[in-house]
This record gives sequence, structure tokens and C-alpha cells, in this order.
Amino acid sequence: MAHAENTDIIDRFEEFYRTYYRNEIGELARKYPNDERSLYISWNDLYRFDQSLAEDVRTQPEQFQEYAEEALRLYDLPVDVSLGQAHVRVYDLPETTGIRDIRSHHHGQLVSIRGIIRKATNVRPKIQDAAFECQRCGTLTRIPQTGGDFHSPHECQGCERQGPFRINFDQSEFVDAQKLRVQESPEGLRGGERPQSIDINIEDDITGDVTAGDTVRVTGVLHLDQQESHGEKSTMFDIYMDGVTVDIEDDRFEDMTITEEDKKRIISLSDEEDIYQQMIASMAPSIYGYEKEKLAIMLQLFSGVTKHLPDGSRIRGDMHILLIGDPGTGKSQLLQYVRNIAPRSVYTSGKGSSAAGITAAAVRDDFGDGQQWSLEAGALVLADQGVAAVDELDKMRCVTGDTLVRTADGIIPIRELADDASLHGDTENHRNGRTIRGTNIDVLTATDDDRLVRRSVDAVHEYDAPNRLWEITLESGAQLTATPDHPFFVLQDGERAETSAQSLTPGDWVAVPDGSRAVTDGGTVPHTATAPIQKPERDISYCRVETTRVVENHEYEAVYDLTVAGTHNFIANGMVVHNSEDRSAMHEALEQQEISVSKAGINATLKSRCSLLGAANPKYGRFDEFEAIAGQIDLEPALVSRFDIIFTVTDKPDPEEDKKLAQHIINTNYAGELHTHRAENSASDVSQEEVNTVTEDVEPAIDADLLRKYIAYARRSCFPMMTEEAKTAIEEFYVDLRSQGTDTDAPVPVTARKLEALVRLAEASARVRLSDTVDSEDVDRVLDIVTASLEDIGMDPETGEFDADVIETGTSKSQRDRIRNLKGIIAEVEEDHDVGAPREEVLDRVESVGMDREKAEYELEKLRRQGDVYEPQADTFRTV
Repeated sequence: MAHAENTDIIDRFEEFYRTYYRNEIGELARKYPNDERSLYISWNDLYRFDQSLAEDVRTQPEQFQEYAEEALRLYDLPVDVSLGQAHVRVYDLPETTGIRDIRSHHHGQLVSIRGIIRKATNVRPKIQDAAFECQRCGTLTRIPQTGGDFHSPHECQGCERQGPFRINFDQSEFVDAQKLRVQESPEGLRGGERPQSIDINIEDDITGDVTAGDTVRVTGVLHLDQQESHGEKSTMFDIYMDGVTVDIEDDRFEDMTITEEDKKRIISLSDEEDIYQQMIASMAPSIYGYEKEKLAIMLQLFSGVTKHLPDGSRIRGDMHILLIGDPGTGKSQLLQYVRNIAPRSVYTSGKGSSAAGITAAAVRDDFGDGQQWSLEAGALVLADQGVAAVDELDKMRCVTGDTLVRTADGIIPIRELADDASLHGDTENHRNGRTIRGTNIDVLTATDDDRLVRRSVDAVHEYDAPNRLWEITLESGAQLTATPDHPFFVLQDGERAETSAQSLTPGDWVAVPDGSRAVTDGGTVPHTATAPIQKPERDISYCRVETTRVVENHEYEAVYDLTVAGTHNFIANGMVVHNSEDRSAMHEALEQQEISVSKAGINATLKSRCSLLGAANPKYGRFDEFEAIAGQIDLEPALVSRFDIIFTVTDKPDPEEDKKLAQHIINTNYAGELHTHRAENSASDVSQEEVNTVTEDVEPAIDADLLRKYIAYARRSCFPMMTEEAKTAIEEFYVDLRSQGTDTDAPVPVTARKLEALVRLAEASARVRLSDTVDSEDVDRVLDIVTASLEDIGMDPETGEFDADVIETGTSKSQRDRIRNLKGIIAEVEEDHDVGAPREEVLDRVESVGMDREKAEYELEKLRRQGDVYEPQADTFRTV
């Protein structure tokens, strides 16, 4: 068929249309061109009609698409309509090629790939046929625009002179164009594999229908694009796709092939009396203990039931769990295990590996040619209908207040930048500081290709300073003091990477601006010039670290950070440092399970229907047993309150438990030694029986592959309903707990959020048994988990009573009473003094009414930081 005359091929396509698509072409003719502009044909239909023709379409897609579209133009239509610009789009290829499986021999072929849209630009007009008008004689010269470069005429076709020309937009032809980046779906990745992606160009009527986070199957033609390095052509090529069809798939967590044999094993397991103990024993068996935590995480994987009500509202079934614990207690390992065991999961660190970070963002980078804004999905969107495991949620990445930041208008200390922002922006107070949004500030920041550009600051963050800071000094003399986890950009193996302040060592190369150039969007501008230079070189160089040292903090009350749109870094004391992510979007993502993005003409709502398993360290690195645990959670109360369950994982010396832990770790390592010895040593005298004996305690009770299928099967087929006994048990627990707060002066022990969490957990417990009903045994099981969590973080340590506000607002009722009394005392004392209430007199008055002086000092400083009181002069206060 490949050697047949063109007319024969076109005739064959016409015959195919008459046989299979007569009605579809008639419908297209009625709706063309306003409502429809494409004829969609199934490759399988074409294969049934003519196998050779179908194979030619797959191996020579661009040439044969021209034949197919010419046949459509020549098709004898019953109405007076010309389908001159209509497209023929082939879909339904028999197999899907994995993005990581694309190879050089696929170049030029029609293939289908499947994945999640990680980024999507806005739809923009692309010129296809440019009409150039000669400014001398007015002659129009048409130049087809193919490829990625813009082509101009060499000379006028009328006067034969070399211009000047201008584009006549009315006579030129444009088409809508959009660029997508499709990333591998997480459920196909195992063992910590990094997802791979491919860029896809789409045009005309298939643009604008998808957004970041959508799961799609794309059919298109693969092409090669030669890489460049420092302006020189490389021997390496990138692969991209020109999309032909884009189909949105309703990809669900439950989509997994489960055989009849699998189903029998799953049902048999569900009938076993110790199924819950088996589930616990299958969750990270190499980690000792944490039975309640493991059970709760397992219930999270099974999930509650998502409810859709008649009025259109939705009640989420996904549950969110937060692990707050001392270093070295296995939190990260639990998250990694969930990443590997969940049928669909995404793992990320809290610092965010992309501009979108954990949620989503409108970004402007090289994906959109540096000019267009694109919508990028973060971890919670990519994990839609799965589990997002987010480590290091708490990490404070800040610099001290005297740090100099390079803004678009000059250099300013970051403390002053925060103070100025607070005058005009919107301030959100936290238990440990504040976040200011709506700042209207631009700073200089580095792009992925090491250019300096101007970007807006989305938020300014101010936090209580930790006790220890890190001081970094470069050989140039530049010096920066930052929190231990603040990331710096460094040179590793010739590439830009990130490392924390506490991980830097003398000799490391840290990114610094070269000091001579900065790039505005659209060109490079020398600091002393106003005219742009069109071909910017890199603006980032590297300077060696001379010394690093720990600084005991006795000087700084607060530390600061910025959230910079798109690039997520800024220049601090002459070094390029990563910034924190603004977590406000997470509130909506966790509760409403969607993320709204509205910026630069992009208005989108992305789905984040996932469970979040988060891990964080306490505020001071380790838990302080003399301070309330809730006060040591270094996250905004509004975010903390979205978690259904919060567990604290402490590392306290206990001889008996320490011995058991040591034995478990030693036995786990010994099992690994025996297994490796037998596998790697051909002369090993270790028998398989010996290996099986020692690995019995560290092997999961349920094989990981079967457990994944078990979870998927339960979520697919089991939708339990509460029995009357279960409803009564949950109701009584909630009412009894709430009744403790009926006294006038008592705190509210728990809110309705916890009630919904109880229902979700109980439904998940029923799913483990593959039960159609939630029974009282499920309620008893989850009440044990919830009570333990409340005793950890939901109790006011001063009164010993449950207090919902400890989590909901970060301030217990006893603290609120103390603050109210303290403000009242300040107001009384300041009436006796012209300049304000003296600190010592306020504190003396506090003690006289029975308040703790040290706690009052802490609250007084907090009031000053939040702007509820101010100092007209040193050590005097006035109320606002």
C-alpha cells in the first residue's frame, strides 16, 4: 500500500468513509466549521477495513493524514458544504506506549501515551501563513510558518527589494495552539522511580479542553528536537509530540486488574479473624511498633465512602493524617512504604520540587517560552483519587531580618520588606508568626536556565526564630545566617541542585548572581542600561563556601522568608536561596478537595480528591516534655485542623522498649545479611530454610502486590452503610465528649469535624472486612484511635481538659483568658502613664492577680508581634 498511487490511497479512504463514517461526515457537514471541525476515526475500524492502510497510517502518519483529509474534502456531501479545513483525527490505537518506553525508532510514528497533565499553557493564536506587506510597494508576500522558528521573506515579490516588511494580520492565517506536559501516572511507578514526561503541542479544536491534573490518553506523532548547550548544537535530541487526539479518562484509584484467583484470596483473607492484625503486620514491618499509627494509615488507604447528596453537595471519604515526631522515629519510612503499597500515590518533600509545590500554581517559565503563563499541577493534584505522602511539612526555611534582598527597586533588608508589606497587604496571624499576602513587591530571581528575572512576591512570612541558626560565609566575603533547613542552590556534578544550610560544607559551590546583568521578561537588561540585549547569557555563577558554623541565637526574635511566583527563589545577601511555599491553598485542597488558581488570565479549579499523609518534626526539633504538644506543632492552625487524625511520635528512653527495638533492628539487618549472602555468594552455606526462618518476622503478613489489589478491590466494590448500633455509638461518644464543655467557663472539647472523621474511619474499618455495614466493632476500633490522638494533641495541659481550640486556632481557652486579662491590665496601667504601660508594672500587676509571670511575658511578646499592642517607646506598651 505504501507504494500505491496517491489517488488510489485517497480513493481507498473515500471508500472507507462511505462504509464506516457516512453518518458522522453528514453530522460534521451540518456543524462545520463553528461547532465541529474534525472527523474522528477509530484505528481499529480502519484496520478491519484495510490492514495495510491502517499500518501505513501508524508508520507514516503525517503523509497519510494528508491523504485522509484530501479524501474528506472530495467526499460527495448531500449539502452544499466544503470541508476544506477539516481535520481527520485517528484514535483508538491497539496499544499504549509508556512515556519511559519511547525510543528513537518511534520517531515519526503515530503512538498513544497515557498520563497526567502536569502543565498546560493558555490557548494562544499561532500564525500558520504569514502575509508580509512590503512598506515600499504594498505587495503581499505569503510565507508558510512551519517548525518552531518564525520565517520572514528575503525580498519582496513585487519590487524585489529586501523590505522593510510588516505583517498584515488580516491577511494572515492563525490557529489556536496550546502546549501540554504529560507525566507518567503514579500508579505505574514503583520503588522510588521518578516520573518521566513528554511535551505535546496541540492545535485548533482540541485546545482548551483539558487542564493540569487531568488524566489523558493522547494520540500523536513523535518528533525530535535538537538540544543546545551555550548556543551550540548538541548531538542529543529531545522527543516531543504533535497531538492528534486528546481523550480525558476518568482514571480511578480502583483501576487495577484483579483476577478471579486474586478475588478468591482477598475474600478468604477478609473472613479471617485476625485480618486487622495482619494489616498492621503488613504495614512497614521493618519499623518496630506504632500499631495504632499503622492501623490508622491502613484505614486511610481503604478510605471512607465519598457521599454525593441530592442537593449536589459532596462529603469527602478521603481522610488526612499527620505524623508529628522526633527525628529518627521512622516517619519518613512509613511515608515511603505508603508510596509503594498504595495503588496510586505521590511522594514529595514539603519543600516542593517544582514551582507548583504541593498544590498548584500559575507559572511563567521556559515551558511557555518564557512569556506565556502555564498552569502546573502539584502533588495533591497529581495524587487525585489516590494518596499524597508529603514529608517535611514543617520545615522552616528562613533568613534573619537583616538579610538584604534584591528587589526590582533596589536592595532592602527583608525585615523592612515585611514591615512595609504589612502596611498594604493582608496579614494572617499564626501561632508562631504571620503571613502577609497582596504585597505588590517584585524581586530578582533565578530561572531554571540561570537567568535573573523579575517576579512578584506572593507572600512574605515571619516566624519566631529558632534557638540555633547556621552562618554561611563564602570566599567572596558574602555571609548569610539562616535556619538549618533553608535550601541553597549549589553546583553538583555540573548541575544546579539544592542543599540545606546545615548540610553545606567548606568547598561547596553556592549559586550567586554575577552582579552585572538582570533579565526582564523579554530580554536582558544591564543594570546601568535601559536598552535590552536580545541574547542573554547566564546570569548565575558559583562561589565557594569558606566556612559554616552553628550560631546560638540570642539576637534575632524573628526570621523571614518569601514565596516567589514561578521560580521559588530569591537573592539574599548575594546568594540564590530557595523559598518557602505559601500553604494557604492547602486548606481548600484538603477540605473541599479542589484547588483554585486565579492569576495572569488563568482561572481554573483543579481536583485534589486524595488523602494526605503528612510528616513533620516538632517546632524545636524534638518534643519538649515541659511544653504543650499542640504548641510545638510548627504549622498554621487552619492547616492542622484539616487533619482527621494527628499522631505524636516521641523518642523517650525506656529500657524495656529500647531492648525490643534493638532486637527488631538487629534481626532485620541479620535477615538481610543472610538473604544477601545466599543470593550473592555462590559458595554460601546458608540454606533457604534458614533465610525463611529469620525473615519471617520482618516479612509482611500480606504480600505487597496482593495488598494493593485488596485495597483496590475494597474501594471498588464495598460501600458500607452504618447500622443503628454504629450510629448510636458514634453519637454517644460525640455527645458525651461535648457535654464536658457545657459549663459557662469550660472549653469546647471537640467540633463536628471530628465527628465526620469518626464516620470516615469507621467506614474504612468496615471495608477492611469487605463488609456492607459499619458495625459497632468498627466504631470501637476507631474510637480507640481517635481518643489516643485527642489525648496527645487535643488537651489543654494547664487544665487537663479536651479543648478543640488547641487544634482549631492554636490557642487554648486558658490562653485566650490569659491574653484577654493581660490586655485588660495593659489598658488599665496605660491610663496612669502618658507614654504607655511600663513592662515591669504590667508584669507586677499580672503576678498580683495570680497569673504566671513567665507565661505573661510570652503572651506579651506575642501580642506585640501580632500588632495587638505596640511600643511607643522601649519597654512600654499601648493597646491598639
